[in-house]
Amino acid sequence: MSVSSQPPRCAVVHTPAWPLVAAVMNGIAGRGPEYSPDQPLAIMRAQRVHCCSPVAWRDGVRPGMRRRQAQGACPHVVLVADEPDRDARCFEPVVRSVGTLVPLLDVETPGSLLMGTRGPSRYVGGDVALTARLVDLALAGVSTAVSSQLHPLTVLSTGGGMGVGVADGRLAATLAARQAIRRGESVVIEPGSDATARFLAPYPVAALSAVAGCDARLVDLLQRLGLRRFGDVAALSPHHLVDRFGAVGETLHRLVSGTDDTAPLAIAPPPDMAIARLFDDPVTQFDMLVFAAKTLVDDMVHHFTDRGQICTRLRVEAETEHGETSVRMWHRAEGMNESAMVDRVRWQLDGWINGADPPSAGITKLALIPIEVRGDAGTQEGFWGGRTAADDAAARAISRVMGLVGPAGVTVASWRGGRDPREQYRMVSVADIGADGTTVHARPTTSDAPRWPGSIPAPSPALLHHEPVKVCVVDANDRPVSVSGRGFVSMAPDAIRRDDGGDATPVVAWAGPWPVEERWWDDRARRAARFQLVVRTPDGQRAYLAEVSSGQWWLVAEYA
Repeated sequence: MSVSSQPPRCAVVHTPAWPLVAAVMNGIAGRGPEYSPDQPLAIMRAQRVHCCSPVAWRDGVRPGMRRRQAQGACPHVVLVADEPDRDARCFEPVVRSVGTLVPLLDVETPGSLLMGTRGPSRYVGGDVALTARLVDLALAGVSTAVSSQLHPLTVLSTGGGMGVGVADGRLAATLAARQAIRRGESVVIEPGSDATARFLAPYPVAALSAVAGCDARLVDLLQRLGLRRFGDVAALSPHHLVDRFGAVGETLHRLVSGTDDTAPLAIAPPPDMAIARLFDDPVTQFDMLVFAAKTLVDDMVHHFTDRGQICTRLRVEAETEHGETSVRMWHRAEGMNESAMVDRVRWQLDGWINGADPPSAGITKLALIPIEVRGDAGTQEGFWGGRTAADDAAARAISRVMGLVGPAGVTVASWRGGRDPREQYRMVSVADIGADGTTVHARPTTSDAPRWPGSIPAPSPALLHHEPVKVCVVDANDRPVSVSGRGFVSMAPDAIRRDDGGDATPVVAWAGPWPVEERWWDDRARRAARFQLVVRTPDGQRAYLAEVSSGQWWLVAEYA
């Protein structure tokens, strides 16, 4: 494939922590709890802080913190579950608003838009005028979702603000947009490879992983070799990088020198790869549309697999009976598998159908058009998601074990809910869910998940005692701590004494009680109060879930 020596002129609209903005917008729209931009907010992903608002940052919350660390740094921080569907749905009004000026948009992730500027820039009178117009359109999109309750800039400030950047190539435009957020004004880089190279040269090579999606191990190696900035790598001969890293080295040099940020393995897909589904009766049910999309995706991916290819840029088109359309371009540098494609179709349709300006009729056509594909050299999926060869090997092993011991002999944990951690999961047969485990019910994280009044807040304990440990919890005067029928604690817990008469273990922090009164009408009646107790031990601290019932204390679980 031949690559143009002049990268395309691009514009990027970027909000660094869009999930926080989406949480605020979602609450204003009445689809979930309401959050104020003045509150310290943090998005939790895999029990760690994924991103936090400026207010939370000021109070000491940092990405990567565990839940308890974040609450320790800022006791009044509001922790919000990560919901990609919510992020995409709330970003749709922004996409539609910007789409009135630039119909063809790349949506890599909710919160970031990329577009070519050649036509729009000429239309509005130059790159500077284009950035101003894009800012106005993006704010208008947010404004339609929040009505007049809050100014769109106030909502966007929750996610760190919004920036618009224009430059040659995707990477330079993205970095320009991020710089615009820090400056408080849009950033336009002069066209030409020299200007782009000068702009990129001071950036640390860590940005290759954070922005361009380069392998973190490659970035770490560059840093250990003393190549700290883009300019250091660009000064090397591309032949030396190719000799050391192969095709990755060529791509690396293109990125840091600003000559091209398009993967060299990208190829034009065959024209017969576009697929569509026409509905005789207009479809208004969201689930039916997603199911139809999954069928189309399965067929498309099957053809790509036969050719040893993977799609990196996908165009999704939907049309209603009245001629209304929703067209989006989705890009993912590492390629899209079946689930990634279905996710993007679902995000687009959900934001359109359930958004502020829904279509007036049912959908009659759904089309998926691959715009760019590349050779599938394989990728290493992240720890918290994706499917690997190890997953497939595990599924085959499970099938073999089931053949030896029977379907009922192989079980997995499935979420069923409850107030007590001991009853929130149940073991179910793999035969009931499929050997690949794709239908196992994990703990719900969506805002519309069923609530359990009196349940212990997340995270759940890591270890549940099969036989609860009998203890005595005493106050500072060595008197047993009790809980009244109305849930009032007699005194603050000060120490835990084991039933075997050992030394008391001091309590350094505690939370609770969480009272529970169940089935008062029959013989299974249960009345108890639960506490989270953090104790000091010779090797540090340990956290327990304790329960008191009829005056007796028990340690029922332990936190990691």
